[in-house]
Amino acid sequence: MIMLSIEWGGGVLMLSFEHNQDLIDKFVFKLKREKTKKDYKREILKFVKYIEKDYLNATYDDCFSYISFLIKQSEEDKISKATVERIYSTLYSFFTFLKDSGYIGFNHFKKIVKPQVSRNISKEKIIPFNELDRLISVLKEGKMRDYIALMLIFTSGLTIREVTSLKWNQFLEDPNENIGIVFYLNNNRKRYVKVSNDVWQLLNIHKRQTTASKDSYVFLNRFDNPLSGRWLGKVLSEACKKAGLEKSYSPSDLRHSAAAISLKNGASSGQAMEQFGWSDSRLADRYLYSIPVLDDNAIDYMNFKLLNKNDDKEK
Repeated sequence: MIMLSIEWGGGVLMLSFEHNQDLIDKFVFKLKREKTKKDYKREILKFVKYIEKDYLNATYDDCFSYISFLIKQSEEDKISKATVERIYSTLYSFFTFLKDSGYIGFNHFKKIVKPQVSRNISKEKIIPFNELDRLISVLKEGKMRDYIALMLIFTSGLTIREVTSLKWNQFLEDPNENIGIVFYLNNNRKRYVKVSNDVWQLLNIHKRQTTASKDSYVFLNRFDNPLSGRWLGKVLSEACKKAGLEKSYSPSDLRHSAAAISLKNGASSGQAMEQFGWSDSRLADRYLYSIPVLDDNAIDYMNFKLLNKNDDKEK
C-alpha cells in the first residue's frame, strides 16, 4: 500500500490516504496505448479521491454516489454525458478485473444503471431554416475571416478543429474545376471535402487581404496564430443574440445542420460519410428522425447567398 500523487489536466492529483497502486498498474498493463493507460489511471484515482479510501473497500453507496455526482456535473454542463458514460465504463472494467482476480467479492457497478448517451443528434442541435437565414445575414455583417470560417463548417461540414488547423496548401482543384480540401489521415489515407463556389470566392478575397503563403494557416488571429475554436464559438453565440434567436448555437450545430439538410435534400449516406468524415455510413441514421421537421420550411438549402456584390471590398 502506497501514497501517491499523479499529474492530470495540468495539475497534480494528491491522495492523502493509502491505496493499492500495484493493482491499478496490473489492470492498465494490458492496454496498448500509453495515453489510454494514463486516462484509465486518472479516472480510477479520481474515484479513489472522491470516496476517500482504498478502492478495495469501496461500497455500493460509494460507487452509486460517484456516478450520481458525475451525472449532476453533466447536467450542469461541467462535463459531457459521453464523458460520464466513458468513466462509468472505465470503473466497471476495473472492478470486473478486481472481481475476476479475487480481490473483491462483487462488482458494485453491476447494480448501477449505465449512463446512456443518445446516439441520435438532438433536434435542438439542428438549426431551423428561418433561423439559419437570419443567422447567416448577421454573420455577413461581421469580420469576413470569422464569417468564412463558420461558413466552411456549415457548407462543407468541417469540424471546428479542421477549420482552425486548415492550411492553404490543403486546397486543390479536380479535373472538373471543383475545389476541395484534402485531409491526411492515419495509414496514409486521405479524405477529400468539397468546397462551395461561394465560399471559395470568399476565401480568395480573404487570401488577397492577407500576406499568406501556401504553407500558412488560413485563419489567423491578430497575433498571427491559428484562430481558436473558442473564438469562433463566441462569434457565433453573439451572432445568435443579434439575430434575435432564442437559442445560442455552437459551431458543431452548424455541422449537424449541414448533415441533416444534405440528407434531407437527397444526399446518400455514403456521400455524407465521405463529406463529413464519418467512420460508418450508418451514422447518417442519427439525423433521419429530424428530417420531417425540416419539411415545413420552404427555403431551399442551395438558395442561401453567401456572397454579396460588395464583398470584394475590404472590411
